[in-house]
Amino acid sequence: MKKIFATLLAASMMLAGVNAFAQISVGAGYVNSTSTSKAGDKKTSGDSNGFYLGASYNIGISGGLGLAPGLYYEMLGASDKGSLWAGSTTEHYVNVPVMVNYGLELMPDCTLFFYAGPTLSCGVASNTKLKVGGDKVSASTSVNNYDNDSYGRFDVMLGGGVGFNINRFQVKVGYNAGLLDRNSTDAIKMHRSEVHLGVGFCF
Repeated sequence: MKKIFATLLAASMMLAGVNAFAQISVGAGYVNSTSTSKAGDKKTSGDSNGFYLGASYNIGISGGLGLAPGLYYEMLGASDKGSLWAGSTTEHYVNVPVMVNYGLELMPDCTLFFYAGPTLSCGVASNTKLKVGGDKVSASTSVNNYDNDSYGRFDVMLGGGVGFNINRFQVKVGYNAGLLDRNSTDAIKMHRSEVHLGVGFCF
């Protein structure tokens, strides 16, 4: 117990020492997500597009090195249409990234930074609306995709990116690759990856 207390006290003192370098940033941006499914030798993929918004708290560690945990909301949408049917899927996620970053000051009030790390992604809702009957719709239905036990809510994504801080404004682009199989059946393996482009403001 004494060792645990000493460790927590030391960590608190270390965070207090770097707290002067702490910085909150809020941001939003565009997301393109690709889900790839593989059944045997056959591979299929589908794209969805949407946006994200949220905030992160960057803690300076040493020099240009920092650690930034965050909390973000993400919404994705996709649609598909056949000759006799049309479908659309909307998904909502809560993402918790923990990014290590390093900044290089190019000039006063202009910093180039790189970041990398894991993101815990949790699906909050996923619904598909299907209309059957071509131009003259004869039936429609809505399906909660998480009612299907084979479709998993959780993913751990690994990625990184690059960006600029100019004064208090931020622009960044990055990529994440899902590490977990989102389909629990043995016949199909499904992974998700995404590209994001966003802007932010630092306090």
